[in-house]
Amino acid sequence: MNTDNTEATLFLEKQLEQDAPNLDPQTRRALARMGASIALKEAQKVEQEPIADNIPEEKAIQLEFWEANKRAAPNAVFRSALFPALNAQQKENRPFLDQERLFSTGGLEVTFTGKQLDQSDLDVYLELLNLARPYELGATVKFSAYGLLKALGLPTGGSNHERLHSALIRLRGGTIEIKDHKIKYFGGLIEGGIRNEISQTYELTINPKFADLFGFGMWATIDREQRRALGRSATAKALHAFYSTHVEPSPHKYDTLANLAGLTNNNKRQRKADIIKAHERLKSVDFLDDFEATPETIKAHIKPTAGQIRHLVKREKKPSKK
Repeated sequence: MNTDNTEATLFLEKQLEQDAPNLDPQTRRALARMGASIALKEAQKVEQEPIADNIPEEKAIQLEFWEANKRAAPNAVFRSALFPALNAQQKENRPFLDQERLFSTGGLEVTFTGKQLDQSDLDVYLELLNLARPYELGATVKFSAYGLLKALGLPTGGSNHERLHSALIRLRGGTIEIKDHKIKYFGGLIEGGIRNEISQTYELTINPKFADLFGFGMWATIDREQRRALGRSATAKALHAFYSTHVEPSPHKYDTLANLAGLTNNNKRQRKADIIKAHERLKSVDFLDDFEATPETIKAHIKPTAGQIRHLVKREKKPSKK
């Protein structure tokens, strides 16, 4: 019996013990096993084919399509400290932020209210957006916790089910205000949903208004396998997301990158070392060709994708103005 089936059986057996105390233990266990088996079969159906329903016609807005090996989000997510690189101790003691103005670049204004998020929450959020992309925003997207954990490359035991649920609660509980040029979005990153306690399946929606932040080229894709290969290197993950919004990044000050990654170490030398180490990790996963570190700045040389190469060639061919 697998772990998920065992946990579901124990859950149902406990419920039967409370609701039908006169049942003998053998019958109670048999009924619990039967119920768990049925529930998990339903969960597997959801995992194989996510379903969207209840689509409001007036909100039929669909996200852009991106390649299966990519994940995407608005630039405001990648160019701000909305998802900082927290260490284990910081995750255990997340502060509650009240209309906190977050560090951002590129003319963005980002304010956040809620329990502080981190890069592992961004991993979850990117997978949710990817699940939602074939459907109109505002539709109900159904998925299993098991399937989402597998997509994240994480173990599927009970403790990770609870960590996943905690991440969903944080994503739902937080309220963001994002101003990107003439568009200002305020609201939650995801809407509320339903969790089936037995099958560990979810139903949730994403606010259709959120699609406005994907308009006018104000979004970017990141390479899923590169991000996964970075593992627990949260600082490298934050910089990977930031640089993915660029074709040719200019040199950046160490403090700028540290602020984007949400690094709070007061030791300036250590912050610089952490940023350089993160660039080494980005090079090791084949995201960077190389980087140039000077005493004050660091310049990343991104290994261009096919699309970026086309963009660069097109730009070079464009006649200069006289």
